[in-house]
Amino acid sequence: MPKLIRKTLAEINARPVSTAEQVRLRDLAKRPDSALDLSDPAEITDADVRHGRARVVPHGGAREGAGRKPTGRRPITLRLKPGVLRTLRAQAKREGKTVSEVAESRLLSA
Repeated sequence: MPKLIRKTLAEINARPVSTAEQVRLRDLAKRPDSALDLSDPAEITDADVRHGRARVVPHGGAREGAGRKPTGRRPITLRLKPGVLRTLRAQAKREGKTVSEVAESRLLSA
């Protein structure tokens, strides 16, 4: 989630205006209101999309390629004695592995 930034009006007005911004604002101020285009933009047609002049980006839903990649593993639940779990966790920490990896290697070697 993006970080929310709060600023007062005084802080915003205290920001220095660059020379390029000053020139742009002066040019806009010189124009008469009739020279400003306040109309809505033209609607995008199917032809615009077909010819690549516009692209429709859907909102919501799952994005292609999003989410966890399948590993082929299946989740299960085990009930272990506290001592066995401590041993598995300690070995996993020593070897820099996950508890699942250590348990799987032990099961396969048994």
